[in-house]
Amino acid sequence: MAKQTGLGSRFAVGGYDLSGDTQSLGKIATGGNKTIDLTDITESAFERALGEFDGQWSWTSFFNKTGAHVPLSTLPRTDVQMMFAAGTAIGTDAACMVAKQIGYDPTRGTDGSLTIAVAGQSNGFGYEWGKLVTPWLRTDTAATNGTGFDSGAGVAAPSVPASLTPVTNTSPMPVTVVITGGTMTNVSIGGVTVGSGAGTYTLPAGAAITLTYTVAPTWTWTVSTAFGAQMYLQVMAFTGTDATVTVQDSADNSTFTNIASGSFAQITTGPQTQRIALSNTATVRRYLRVATTTSGGFSNLKFVVAVNRNSVAGVAF
Repeated sequence: MAKQTGLGSRFAVGGYDLSGDTQSLGKIATGGNKTIDLTDITESAFERALGEFDGQWSWTSFFNKTGAHVPLSTLPRTDVQMMFAAGTAIGTDAACMVAKQIGYDPTRGTDGSLTIAVAGQSNGFGYEWGKLVTPWLRTDTAATNGTGFDSGAGVAAPSVPASLTPVTNTSPMPVTVVITGGTMTNVSIGGVTVGSGAGTYTLPAGAAITLTYTVAPTWTWTVSTAFGAQMYLQVMAFTGTDATVTVQDSADNSTFTNIASGSFAQITTGPQTQRIALSNTATVRRYLRVATTTSGGFSNLKFVVAVNRNSVAGVAF
C-alpha cells in the first residue's frame, strides 16, 4: 500500500455513519497476532510464537446529540461492528472489526469545545483489512446489481517468456497458472522448484515463476483466491418490506453468480450490521459486486459492504 493521507476517510459503528462526527482515529493499525514468549534457558535470544489475533481502536468524537451521541452514549454491552475506509471509492482499503465499545468519556476544552474519547476492543474475531465493494454509502431504491470491482488490479496473462526468464505476478491476489504442452524440465516459483513440466501451479502475489524448456509450452493465468473470505455489512437506513444483500463473483466481469453462503440475512429494519465468514476452502473469483434483491419491495436502502479475502490456507474466523 502506498503512502497516503487520512483525508477523505470514513468511519461507521453499528450501522451509523460517524464520519462527520469523528475528529481523529488512533491505534487504527494495532491489529495483529499477540506473541507468546517461548524463551528457555538454553536460548541466546528471545524465542516467540504467534498467538491469538487481536485488534483495538480508539477515536475522538465530537459531541453531536443527534449524531454520534445516539449510538455511542448507550455504551452497548453487546458486540458492535466497526468499519474504517480510507476513501469512498469501490476498491478502497477498509478495516473492519467486531468489538466491544469501551468508554464514552467527555472532555471540555478551554475554548468550550466538547469531545468524547471512545475505544473498541476486538471480540471473537481479529482486526481485518479488506476492500470496499460499494462506494462507501450506496443507496438503492429497488433491486440493483452493483458495479463490478476488479480484485486483480488489471493483471493480464503475460506471454510465455524465454526459458529461464522469471515473470512476476503483479496482482495483489494469487494466480492459478495452468501450463500445457512444450518440452520442459523445470518450473520454479520464488526460486524454489515446484514441478518439472505441464500442470497447475499457484503463483502468490508478488512472486515470480520461471520455466526451463527447450520447446515453449502454453499457459493460462486465472486470478482467484481459494481460502474463503469475511464479509461485513453496515445498513444505515431502510424503508420498505424487505431486502437481501448478496456478494457475487465473476471470472470475467460479465457473468456474475452469487457466492455460496455470500448472502446476508434478510433486512427489514435499520440501522443494523452483519458479518459473514465463508469456509476457508471456498474459492472467490477475481471480480466482485454487490446485488440487492427483494420479495416485498423497498424504497430506500443505504448501506456499505467490505470484503476481506483470505490469501493463505488455514485461516479460521
